[in-house]
Amino acid sequence: MGIEVSADNVVTINDQHEKGVDTSVAGNPNKSRFKGIPLFHVFKRNQRGARRDDGNPLIHALKDRRGFSILPFWRNLIMSRAKAILEKSKAELEGFDFVMPMPSSSPFCAQFAEMVSQVAGAPLLASDFLRKRTVGEVLAEVKAHPPKVRPGKTSSLASQVHAWEKMSPESQYQAKEVDLSLRPLFSGFAMDGDIPDVQGKRVLVVDDLFATGSSLLSVREILGGQMGAEVCGLCFLSGT
Repeated sequence: MGIEVSADNVVTINDQHEKGVDTSVAGNPNKSRFKGIPLFHVFKRNQRGARRDDGNPLIHALKDRRGFSILPFWRNLIMSRAKAILEKSKAELEGFDFVMPMPSSSPFCAQFAEMVSQVAGAPLLASDFLRKRTVGEVLAEVKAHPPKVRPGKTSSLASQVHAWEKMSPESQYQAKEVDLSLRPLFSGFAMDGDIPDVQGKRVLVVDDLFATGSSLLSVREILGGQMGAEVCGLCFLSGT
């Protein structure tokens, strides 16, 4: 029960194999911990098959980006399976006070978070009190407090800093444009606007794809470190 990607980047579900991502109800969800954060993964990515981008085409198609697409039949199928998988974990999901989508320019994450909210029976917490940091803010922090990197990544960090120096400081920081190994070094979000009271509350942060966990760590630092909430994560697709 995996995915197929055609030559013109149309994504479909193939129940004859599990290449790229296990899209079955029986084989999901999966659970793990990341830096002390409990994580639910609705669908599990893998490296079976010839493609090395694993389940990413599925997310790209659901978000209608990077030239990938998915027909309504297959979209409805994968989302109905996602709901069935969430229902399997209903007892655990009912313990949360809020469900919050990760801030995203695509509506998919918010739509998926709404599904999670319905299953969990917990209200949605709007993430509009968070904003993406600017390149200037991230660059200033890196220069004031240079992060420690492995010896082999020193040049990668220097190249990234050089790239940011050539950009407008008002540009939004984009984690997807940063080397995977460097992303955890940078905090991508900051508080802005009306701050909700979540002191002592359990917040389930919903994201579409777990890659390096940098976004989740950044949000945990704000919700947990600055606002006093307990944070758990739920991702549509797991890491590999």
